Amino acid sequence: MQKGYSQEIKILGEKIKKIREKKGMSQGTLAAMCDVDTRTIQRIEKGEYGFGVPLLFAISEALGRKAEGLIKGLK
Repeated sequence: MQKGYSQEIKILGEKIKKIREKKGMSQGTLAAMCDVDTRTIQRIEKGEYGFGVPLLFAISEALGRKAEGLIKGLK
């Protein structure tokens, strides 16, 4: 992860977690839908992992949201 973006990555992870939980979805389910390990989703939600655009789109699709909506307001 690049320095300077850690706060935004943390906020994005919290947003993803909140939406996932609101949908009643487990981390394992989200991970399977995005073709990643559950640990990857855990790290994303804790703000420990800066991920790329393809995974952002996979997560947004799995959560039924637009990618723009997930990243809106991060800065």
